[in-house]
Amino acid sequence: MKGKNNLSNYLSSHVPSVPAGALKMLLLLMTIMPSIAFAGTSGPSPIPPAPAFQISTAVLTLCRGIVNNIPVLVSNPGIQPMTSLQLGLVSSRNIYAIGNGTVNHATVTANGTTTVNLPLFVSLNTSSLVSVGISVNYNYYSLYSDSEVRNVSFGVETCTSPLFIQTNPVVTSGRIGNLTINLTNVGSTTLKAVSLQISLPSQVAAILSSQPIQIGTMEPGAKTQVNERVFIFRNASQSFPLNVSVYMYNGTSPVQLLDTIPLLSTGIINITSSSTTISPASPTAGSIFSMSLILTDIGTTGVSAVTATPLPPIGIAPYGSNSVFVGDMSVDTQVPVTMTLRSNSSLKGGSYAIPVRINYLNNFRENLNTTIMVPVTIVASIASNSTRLGTYPGRSAGAGGFPVLLAAVIAVVMAVALWYVLKKGILKRLMHRFK
Repeated sequence: MKGKNNLSNYLSSHVPSVPAGALKMLLLLMTIMPSIAFAGTSGPSPIPPAPAFQISTAVLTLCRGIVNNIPVLVSNPGIQPMTSLQLGLVSSRNIYAIGNGTVNHATVTANGTTTVNLPLFVSLNTSSLVSVGISVNYNYYSLYSDSEVRNVSFGVETCTSPLFIQTNPVVTSGRIGNLTINLTNVGSTTLKAVSLQISLPSQVAAILSSQPIQIGTMEPGAKTQVNERVFIFRNASQSFPLNVSVYMYNGTSPVQLLDTIPLLSTGIINITSSSTTISPASPTAGSIFSMSLILTDIGTTGVSAVTATPLPPIGIAPYGSNSVFVGDMSVDTQVPVTMTLRSNSSLKGGSYAIPVRINYLNNFRENLNTTIMVPVTIVASIASNSTRLGTYPGRSAGAGGFPVLLAAVIAVVMAVALWYVLKKGILKRLMHRFK
């Protein structure tokens, strides 16, 4: 007590601003602090630092759309084991942990290694290079726990898919049609809970089928056909992408597949003749006549390099050029075309259908054609009729032109006889004799 009084007197004399009660409390704390500092500790003193452990993996590349099992090697160079080891995903863009996000492992022995498989799902839109943060939690010396984050970089690529997707790349604009998608399981495992969903640019097409389409289970080698009803707009671009998304389960983990298929759009081409004119209206055999057509494309897309070529039957042939070049034709635009032909004089009279072949190029520069039939009525010439009837003696001419020709011949003969009689005066002498 004497020592304490001396310390109190010393503090009072040197620190006059401190109250006497506060000084007594300070002395009391100084007396009991040693017992508080050492009452709850155990183990080595000082506590050893955490081991400079390392993590690494032999996997350099991740695959998009599937669960990647990453073997993480943990090395413990310390002199004590790392217990209650736990690995997990901290954060990474477009990469997701499976389950609760962590994998537990019992112990990493002192100066030893262990491998922990960390399952991570890599999204389809993950970039080609990604850094993954892996958390490492463990206990050391049974005294404290440590938690650290280590970053591991991976390359990302689109790997071979167990599902093969195929479709017809050419679609027709301006109408509703079926877009047929064929799926084939080219893998060695059964695919379950398969569902499919498509998307097209909103400015070129509208999807009329409900989305997504549930397919179900596909055994290895199995094939499935899916028909999606779509409407391709009339003014759709010539090429646009079809995005096919497939979600499935491969027996051990979920799989997501995205395939982009370029589609080519071709329109409906329907070239017709809105009017036909024959000049003269009923040409005579052996004469030259013309056919005038008004061509109109009533489809959904224009054509180019249009030519018109008549393909007449025997007895009628083109007069001049064999074909007429028209050029480009837009939708709902009328283009006049005139072709000149000549018929043989021996052609029989009657109605004839003359084909006119229309050749054109579509927007893929494919050479296509269509045919328009043009009706023409030919009137047979008189010479051809007489010649034809003369080759069949004894055949009745009926009400045709033969009696007219016969009467004309008789009239000519009688006129010639009358002229001869008058010229010789035979008629005058006969009349004088009978007086």
